[in-house]
Amino acid sequence: MLLGFMDWNPQLLREVKGRWNVRNVAISVGGALLGYLFAFLHGAGKLDRVLSGDEYYSIQEPFCHLRDRVIGAQAEFNRLQGQYRDLQSQFNLYSGPKEFDAVKLREVKEQIDVVKTKILELQPIAHNYQCPQDQIDMVLWWQNLYGHIFAWIGVTVLFILLVVGTYMLISNLSGEERRGTLNFLRFSPQSAHSILLGKLLGVPILLYLAAALMLPLHLWVGLSANMPLLEIVSFWVVLVAGCGFFYSAALLFALVCPWLGGFQAWLGSGIVFSFLCVANTKQVNLTSGDWLNLFSPSVVLPYLFNQLDYQRYGSLPFGHDRVEYLQWLYLPVGKAGITLALFAILNYALWTGWIWQGLNRRFYDGNTTVLSKRQSYWLVLCFEVIVLGLTAQNYPDKSDFYYSGSDAIACIALFHLFLFGGLIAILSPQRQTLQDWARYRRGGSNEGKGFWGSKLVRDLLIGEKSPAVGAIGMNLAIATIPLLVGIILFPTPDINKFHFILGVAFSVTLTMICATLVQLMLMMKTPKRSLWTAGTVAAIFGLPPFIMEITGLHASTAPQVWLFSTFPWAGIEYSTTTSTLIGLLFEFSVLALLNIQLTRRLQQAGKSETQALIGN
Repeated sequence: MLLGFMDWNPQLLREVKGRWNVRNVAISVGGALLGYLFAFLHGAGKLDRVLSGDEYYSIQEPFCHLRDRVIGAQAEFNRLQGQYRDLQSQFNLYSGPKEFDAVKLREVKEQIDVVKTKILELQPIAHNYQCPQDQIDMVLWWQNLYGHIFAWIGVTVLFILLVVGTYMLISNLSGEERRGTLNFLRFSPQSAHSILLGKLLGVPILLYLAAALMLPLHLWVGLSANMPLLEIVSFWVVLVAGCGFFYSAALLFALVCPWLGGFQAWLGSGIVFSFLCVANTKQVNLTSGDWLNLFSPSVVLPYLFNQLDYQRYGSLPFGHDRVEYLQWLYLPVGKAGITLALFAILNYALWTGWIWQGLNRRFYDGNTTVLSKRQSYWLVLCFEVIVLGLTAQNYPDKSDFYYSGSDAIACIALFHLFLFGGLIAILSPQRQTLQDWARYRRGGSNEGKGFWGSKLVRDLLIGEKSPAVGAIGMNLAIATIPLLVGIILFPTPDINKFHFILGVAFSVTLTMICATLVQLMLMMKTPKRSLWTAGTVAAIFGLPPFIMEITGLHASTAPQVWLFSTFPWAGIEYSTTTSTLIGLLFEFSVLALLNIQLTRRLQQAGKSETQALIGN
């Protein structure tokens, strides 16, 4: 079947033939065997230390026979201490001159003696934090050890597959681009989908081999730890979906940022590594920030360890604490491991599909935008459904979650920061494309019925070569209108609605300023304009809050400065209404001036191109 698939996909055959040799296969097999050896040595070392008495375990561990007794003693000890404090207060009251009562004083003193005796009896048990060696249940100890080995194998395979695989794909595709061999593939009879799928499956083939060799050990230690087979399989299915997402993103990154050169693969894999470190260890807070957890395949691992009576994940290489409370649009998607696995797979599938929309567009034409303007509207709509759905979560009864409306705003604002920074980058056409559009506009007409029927308006909103400013504005409307409606219609006692609306106005205006500035910079004649533009976007969105925190310009002391940052709500809270409105008017003025300048530049470019064509 594999050979038949390779015949169907010549690119996969090409990639596999270039890598499937004795040396490379031996390295992959050796790496997997090294993993087996580490697991064996870890288990043997643990067993030797526990048998010799050199390994100390907390009495809270599930394999300690004294655990339940000590937990009960600690609870009783804490109760008696509270009772002792109450009795001491009564003793002080009845021994004072105002409330002196000899009878009650004697009764309280007797009760104090009884409670003190019980506390002294429980103190050695309640303060015993180390499990004696003869109280360790070795059957449960082995189960605990297998669980730890299972977790470390899973997370290690996860990081190696995603980080190293990302590096290999970016390095391969960017290398072919530099050598010019990618152009031969573009002119081949194969479709872009077939070529890129062949690379996605073929370039990391040796990683797939090593992971497949680790699978039997992973299954064995998981089953030995009494983990359900279905949930073990669910982890690997989510991992496969995660590979599809991150590998597709790596291919798109390689096509979009060839100007990074040899640094591209290191940067891409470094971003993936940093992202996974955060997503893998983050706890669930019932905010839209929980979306990050869904991009780590380890999000399903806590359900396997809940089966083993694990009270904490501190010694395990993943976080996701309280993931069982996760909701989306108030639906308890985190209630069971299978439902969360399905939700994570659907999340991966949705965004992998969007990435492939960009791959199919960008593969044959490096100057076209990653997505069309029409596609960007649907992308933002999907984004808002996911993020706002994760914002709509209820707290469980008697939970220790603390979550305010300002936290929700901060999470959504941060996600919008990355969303619109990315949209500006992928929707803004290059210099030559803008010149072609300007020449077309100069030679065309602007007839149409009404505002929405105008050819210029339609071109700005859905045209392939027009500036991205109009599309960014439409996407901002799609993103902010549901948020504004929700804030206005639903009760939000901890949010000042007027301040929130002003903050949205500042944020929208700053984003439009950035989009306009990017289009102006992309019209420069400098060869590194894409690099300069990327740096400008990063500086506008990321540097101001960072610099103000470093220099001590906090929102409470310099609110006017924070009004022009990516988090204007912080400044609005401490600024007067007059200052806020003046600041907003200033941003509107800057936006208007930049758009006037962009219009002039486009008119000049169209005029120059037309004159050049006439002269030729």
